[in-house]
Amino acid sequence: MTSQQWLADYLEQGPPGWWEPEPDAPDAASVPAARRLHALLAEPDSWAEPPAGLLDEILAGIDSERAGLVRPAAGRDGRRRQIHIRRTVRAGAAALLAAAAIVIGLVVTRGPATVDVALAGTRLAPGASATAKLHATPSGLAIELDVSGLPPSPRGYYYQAWMKGPRGLVTIGTFHLRGGPGTVELWSAVSLADYPAITVTREPEDGNPASSGQVVLTNHP
Repeated sequence: MTSQQWLADYLEQGPPGWWEPEPDAPDAASVPAARRLHALLAEPDSWAEPPAGLLDEILAGIDSERAGLVRPAAGRDGRRRQIHIRRTVRAGAAALLAAAAIVIGLVVTRGPATVDVALAGTRLAPGASATAKLHATPSGLAIELDVSGLPPSPRGYYYQAWMKGPRGLVTIGTFHLRGGPGTVELWSAVSLADYPAITVTREPEDGNPASSGQVVLTNHP
């Protein structure tokens, strides 16, 4: 097993007793750094596309730490201390670069965490448009619907968002926009692959859960 494979298994699974609480550990500062890194990598947001120049920033940080730690020191003890510090910095830099390579590699192979879907207005709302940003979470799809040009729903009506597929319609939330245009937060328990059509309808407040069929936004004309 290579050192990178070992580090990947260590970050994913941890050693025996990985999550056992430390005795007398009053706060997060007492939790080992590797354990905090494991928890961080478990967060869905950790798999967003890495920013450009991330590896350059890591290398620059290593150089900065090295410059701050390694200073001239007099005498035999000073030289020994310098050698020890250099070895520590090199070991830490190697581990950090290996971890960065694994994280960046996983992000690249898994692809972006967010999928954008463009919606266009229908004849009921010809000036409207929207972009749905679908983000996978452990609970389902978190959807941010950025709406433009859609007027507020009249009193007695509201807007309802749906995902549609061969098995039918699934509602993913309601809104009215009476406070002005902006981003609407929606949730879905079904996948875009199984329910590829995203629509928004205008619904009367009549207690009927079925769709009215009055589509104002859709990604499938």
